[in-house]
Amino acid sequence: MVNVGRRSKSCFMCRERRIKCDLQKPSCQRCTQTGRPCPGYPEPWDVVLRMQNKYAENKVQARIQKAKTERMEQARREAATIPRGIHMTAEVHSWNRFYQDYANHSGITLFNVLPRFYTSSSSTCFQEALHAVTLVSSARQLQQSGLMVQARRHYGEAIKALNATLDDTILTADDSVLVALLLLSLFEMIVPEYFRKDADFQCHIHFRGALLLLRWRAERALGSELDESCFMFLSHICLMSMFLNNEPFDVKWLALERFAAPWIKGPLLEPILGRAVDFKRRARAQVTTDHHPSRIEVIQLIKDGIAISEDLDATATSVKSSSNPDLASHQQPTAFNNMFEVSTKTTEAIARSLYQTVRFHVVELVSSLVAFVEEGGGTCHELNYQFNPSMKDMILEQVCGEICAVLGLECDYNIEADQTGIGYQAYSLFWPLLVLLFSASVGNEKRAWAQEKLRFIGEISGLGLATWAAGSINTSSLTESYTKTM
Repeated sequence: MVNVGRRSKSCFMCRERRIKCDLQKPSCQRCTQTGRPCPGYPEPWDVVLRMQNKYAENKVQARIQKAKTERMEQARREAATIPRGIHMTAEVHSWNRFYQDYANHSGITLFNVLPRFYTSSSSTCFQEALHAVTLVSSARQLQQSGLMVQARRHYGEAIKALNATLDDTILTADDSVLVALLLLSLFEMIVPEYFRKDADFQCHIHFRGALLLLRWRAERALGSELDESCFMFLSHICLMSMFLNNEPFDVKWLALERFAAPWIKGPLLEPILGRAVDFKRRARAQVTTDHHPSRIEVIQLIKDGIAISEDLDATATSVKSSSNPDLASHQQPTAFNNMFEVSTKTTEAIARSLYQTVRFHVVELVSSLVAFVEEGGGTCHELNYQFNPSMKDMILEQVCGEICAVLGLECDYNIEADQTGIGYQAYSLFWPLLVLLFSASVGNEKRAWAQEKLRFIGEISGLGLATWAAGSINTSSLTESYTKTM
């Protein structure tokens, strides 16, 4: 039984032997009858003092916890509205919020460089785009329509300034113009009413413009680490879209594969992700073309998928955060196609969740191929592979565990008060959470959990993409929708 604080009155020998004492004074008969000397009993005052100390300790801890809770509540109330007594514009205040949500040790290189451009010397289109995206984020978080009006006005000004800038080759060469295009894409992700239920999300409308600008810069030898970071950002969008959408290789992905620049060294994706994409391409070809694959071909494909799954698991396990988060960006370890600088435990968990999410996609494809082969019969020797159908459930549990680690969820799913970085966390976890929401392999309880988490992070981060996913998809049609992606 758990000790709840009362000290035993037994003699010291019986306490040590963990037996019941008869409490006889001056010596315990349990001891003397077995030939052991009874060492005596604790002083009554010692027992009382211990109980009083425990009581006082509990009272102090309760007061400390109460004071902490009151301070957190006060801080939350102070952050809930834009201060009116301080001479600070809405743009400045919104930038401060946005910095804490997206750019403060986010691990996403593109977000980390934003403070570098927050100067008066940056292009007009960048300044307007930054105001638009920071204001729209604050407007959704604080539910203030006035900020939304300002955000839309800045968005319109950013589009006009961008069109004017692109007519001037000197102005176009400015690095901040490239970042402005990516910010405008982020704006579309934050405003949910712009989304359409089709394979090409509205938030990607600036994708082609950004890719064209990257190509234009590469032709003029203007490439830099910023260009590589932007390209990795676009690659991440395409990779997510390719695995989630009905068509595995849409126009955006094909355009990305054809992109060439002097600073691109090696393949488009890191080897393990490249193998996963190639596997999906081959698996889709087996079921969507007129070609009727032989059992040998499909069995070999199953073996390849199982091997890729094992390697993805090993890659996820190997992700470790830097021992020094204050190192320069280029010195930090990277993960998931160099999209993330793994400088914190949070980005470590994000990267692991993404590798496991890709692994889940691969295993689902393997599962469908296994069903195809086993329908035709055959002995275990003929099949010559080992596939555990429960692997999907194990992967989903791992993904849920990493999501809990990122969001600071305890076993009872309470959210920690500190939500610094919730913006980039919401953006990074959108893909894993969407898989939990859509997959036919997920039970209703876990699906409802994912839907609630998407709704939650959408509300506190202002990321409308998450809110849209949680609210606009009919739960009863989730299985049918996801099955179409297979």
